[in-house]
Amino acid sequence: MKLYEYEGKSLFKRVGIPVPNGVVTSEPIRWQGKAVVKSQLLEGARGKRGLVRVTEDVYNTILELKKLGVEKFLVEEFVPHEKEFYASVLLDRETGEPMLVLSREGGIDVEQAKDVKKMIIPLERGVRSYDIVEAEKYLGVKGLGQIIQGLYKLFVDYDAELVEINPLALTNDGRILALDSKVILEDNALYRHEDLLKELGRQEVRDSYVELEGDIGIIGNGAGLTMASMDLVKLNGGNPANFLDVGGGANREHVKESVLKVGSNPRVKKIVINIYGGITRCDEVALGIIDALKEVKKPIFVRLLGTNEELGKKILRENGVNVYDDVLKMIGDAVRS
Repeated sequence: MKLYEYEGKSLFKRVGIPVPNGVVTSEPIRWQGKAVVKSQLLEGARGKRGLVRVTEDVYNTILELKKLGVEKFLVEEFVPHEKEFYASVLLDRETGEPMLVLSREGGIDVEQAKDVKKMIIPLERGVRSYDIVEAEKYLGVKGLGQIIQGLYKLFVDYDAELVEINPLALTNDGRILALDSKVILEDNALYRHEDLLKELGRQEVRDSYVELEGDIGIIGNGAGLTMASMDLVKLNGGNPANFLDVGGGANREHVKESVLKVGSNPRVKKIVINIYGGITRCDEVALGIIDALKEVKKPIFVRLLGTNEELGKKILRENGVNVYDDVLKMIGDAVRS
């Protein structure tokens, strides 16, 4: 489960990782001085897409971004800084141990960074002072103890897949701040963190999710229907990027989280949703899709059949969603779009 930036930063504060002063808002606010307005979406490349803006007019900047469909914003103080670094903790697949990843090159183009250092930090010993010294020597900056200890603690305590700071900034006055956060929690371990999910207003998504290599996301209810939908995409010349089975009885919030999960994959360019509503109500599915579309700005193609199907179709059509009766036409249009 991906966390929003402001949610990740709330966890950063718990472990002593410093972050800029800021507020979360859904409406335009007044702000004294220069600020950074950051659209809260579960997608990457926000800066490149113009969804993160430095401004002295926060009120009108939020109004402009709301016209693009953004619903929630993190407004933070603008922090002048000299350098940007990258720091994260994730699982090393070869050893099965946490790995600290550092780069002297942080920011929006970090994927192209050639200067990267990886340090395995086994669970049996945790972070030691010599790990911090090595990291500080590599980055050429002092005062990383709380940052590295905090990243490691969050990774272990919350069963994370990734805890990332990009950029980690050295400010003009010598402070070190996490200017951004990226936290992904392991879905299969969410049952151990019900208090956190309740605090964040999120719910555990119990589903079957598999990532592939294409560009079409697929959602269905029931293993057979989901797999058949994937086969139809392939037979029509498409290439699935992932597929997710929401199971039976999926409610509005579950559907929303499922669409966000599929749509947050950067390879996904469009999403196919094929639902047969028995105990699953088509109107609940439709409402969940509409909620998710406020955050995932990708074309969605939907087929609904079953309980409350006409109401579900009406909700989708009123919100400009492609909804179909014929599954073959839906798949064909999605592949060719």
